[in-house]
Amino acid sequence: MTTNMASLVLSANEGETTFEASGEYWIWKATGETTNGLFDQAVTITLPQVGPPEHTHQQEELLYILEGTYRVKLGEQVFTASAGTSLRIPGGVSHAWRGLTAGKMLVTFLPGGLRGFFEGLHPLYLAPQLDMQALTALAAKYGLVVTGPPLTE
Repeated sequence: MTTNMASLVLSANEGETTFEASGEYWIWKATGETTNGLFDQAVTITLPQVGPPEHTHQQEELLYILEGTYRVKLGEQVFTASAGTSLRIPGGVSHAWRGLTAGKMLVTFLPGGLRGFFEGLHPLYLAPQLDMQALTALAAKYGLVVTGPPLTE
């Protein structure tokens, strides 16, 4: 059996990239498609004052902060996390983060399958006005639920 090394070994800047108009770049290192559904993994590069609204999803999420400082809400706890911090967010737990500086995180979703959500966001962000009905439908398709507003400082 021949091993396809293209999906097993990626250099620092390799991987398909998703840009979100909210100010995030997702460089996908592995996806549910390449891992038989086991996990998605991406390096996420963020601008200051960027972050998702508070939300839940079925997947467990692992964050490892590579660079920068973030304000994080995990359940009811709000705290500051910086480079070297590792976070495990169990599926179903409400969470949000906001970059206090430019930053970079390694993000893993277990099991895989959320990449399609981020791909689907792209055209919604590019529209003249955000279609909330389409966003809600997209989120529901991937088991995501917005549970609160984005974090503020």
